Amino acid sequence: MESHPRYWNGSIYLGSFDFNFYCIDAENGKLRWKFRTRDKIGSAATVKNGKVYFGSKDENFYCIDATTGELLWKFKTFGDINYVPRIHENKVYFGSFDRFFYCLDADNGELVWKFETQGELHSSNPCLIHENVVYFASLDNYLRAVDMKTQKLLWKVNTGFYGNDTSPQIHENVLYHATRGGNLFAITLEGKIKWKYVTKHHFALPSFHEGRIYVGSEDKNMHCFSLDGKKLWSYKTEDIVFVSPVFHKGRIIFTSWDCNVYCLELENRHLVWKFRADGSPSYLAPIEEGFELTFSSDNLATEKDEKKTTYDLSFDREDELNTSEYQSRITYQVSTQYNSRGKYQVDEKTEGF
Repeated sequence: MESHPRYWNGSIYLGSFDFNFYCIDAENGKLRWKFRTRDKIGSAATVKNGKVYFGSKDENFYCIDATTGELLWKFKTFGDINYVPRIHENKVYFGSFDRFFYCLDADNGELVWKFETQGELHSSNPCLIHENVVYFASLDNYLRAVDMKTQKLLWKVNTGFYGNDTSPQIHENVLYHATRGGNLFAITLEGKIKWKYVTKHHFALPSFHEGRIYVGSEDKNMHCFSLDGKKLWSYKTEDIVFVSPVFHKGRIIFTSWDCNVYCLELENRHLVWKFRADGSPSYLAPIEEGFELTFSSDNLATEKDEKKTTYDLSFDREDELNTSEYQSRITYQVSTQYNSRGKYQVDEKTEGF
């Protein structure tokens, strides 16, 4: 299973690569119901008002009754959906590998609006909504702010190579955004970059505690930054750190792919304890070695002009969550050999809703 579990009203909800979405009794672990899709489910669901919302690699977005497992509605896109949905004011917001960011009616699944980008949309956390603006990122290397009332682009910021697979976080009216290419940004709500910290390693989602930023990385470290972008310290583990930490009584607790749980004193980074779990360390190829993208397009146009766009994309490594196999509009060609670095070539003038 790849999706993170969700808890609601005594039940655990999660999707699986076996094509099924499961509801499990949180008390005894027994199956309450399961719902079968037509492909893998790789992202977490959102449970709201007795309904479960999630997407699948079968290109459909689903709304299921949380108690009975009955299908209430589904919405067809033209790409894999590996995006954690956001529910806001009875609307559902998510992205798809068909390059569109969607807003649907949460009750009936009808399309309210959609916004076209120039890259696939994938996020391991929900989009950010703040004061009638929705913030989301795409694999075309841009972070965008879109007015929710007019659906107009307010601004976009280039976040570097290799795209984005998370949505930004907000803290004290500043956006903090970590990218696949190893950049950590602090951006104003008006789209101005306050600072940028650059590495060669994929950052995890940033967390905030007592005026500090804590973020794990594929460089095997848990990093601590000040709010003005100065790195204060790093603690190195034996493998990748891709989780959000927990804070308790002046300590930080986090896990690593080295199968250990670490507990540190925040004041001096002294290791208080380390718990070893069963299992073997995991391996993930570095982004700059394992990811190359060849991007070509013709007749770029917005949906409003009723023209179609064709993309031919190549990845250097097979990645279940970041490759698609559908034949309409976007095609991936996957190989297992590492080649040289690649980047997106984007026409900044062509996008819309």
